[in-house]
Amino acid sequence: MRVLGVAFSARIEGNCSRLVEYCLDQFKQRGYGTEIVKACELQISACRHCAYECFADEQCPIADDVRDIYRKCEEADILIFAVPTYGGHLSSLYFAFSERAQPLFTDTQEYIDKLLKKMNFIVIGSLSAGGDMALHEALRGFANLDFWPETLLVDSREHGRSSVRGDLIDVPEVKDRLDRFVDMIVRKTEKRQA
Repeated sequence: MRVLGVAFSARIEGNCSRLVEYCLDQFKQRGYGTEIVKACELQISACRHCAYECFADEQCPIADDVRDIYRKCEEADILIFAVPTYGGHLSSLYFAFSERAQPLFTDTQEYIDKLLKKMNFIVIGSLSAGGDMALHEALRGFANLDFWPETLLVDSREHGRSSVRGDLIDVPEVKDRLDRFVDMIVRKTEKRQA
């Protein structure tokens, strides 16, 4: 079993990366293969200046790392997307990545099977700044499906931390919540495969 963690933060060693790395360590201790992708180290471009080639059964004309990230997502059994919030919304890196899925899957069922059923979210953002609304944005694509991803909203203010220091992982309660998050994903994955 392989777990892919993707940190959609603009910072290399911020909260997203550190929380995902902690989760991946928990999976590794259980014998899972793991890999992390840090979106800030890659080129992820939003849809732009095209003639909708993706709707005409052609390839997307944008040459960046998005196709490789989706390939890694398809190869993984479990996905953990860690997404920071900015102004009460998910990061633009996540939105750019998600909108580029259109040409990569042949139909909705393939998209569900190869991506959505594996996805789980860690959203980092305070409730007072719209972190809960950002989590709803992440879940919007699951509204009419018969399953939901495991989710965790981590609020830096709740733990007396600044969101910019990247030190949420130093809070024991955050580690406890991440441990339970990993446990829930493992149970759900085992049940799905049984």
